[in-house]
Amino acid sequence: MADAMDTLKNILGDDAEDKIKNVMSSLSSSDNGEAAESFDADNLSQLMQIKDIMQSVTSNRNDPRTNLLLSLKPYMRSNRQKSIDSAVKLLGLTNLTKLFKK
Repeated sequence: MADAMDTLKNILGDDAEDKIKNVMSSLSSSDNGEAAESFDADNLSQLMQIKDIMQSVTSNRNDPRTNLLLSLKPYMRSNRQKSIDSAVKLLGLTNLTKLFKK
């Protein structure tokens, strides 16, 4: 998950942490009226970008390579199972290239 956050920060630019904090503070505002006023179109677009990035990293369910690795995992030794987990995470990160093409 730390790799995903680093990738997210790289995609959002230099002030990525400020953008994420801004969106999170808008969402966690206690007063609904205040949240609606402070939640502008810029925050919404940033939130949608974050959602797309996180979905692309975690959506490996339809990838045949991931399915093969996960189906072989129960038959492997524990150190190989850890390697399979790493490979599945790497495959998830390769999905980010689709976002760079947009």
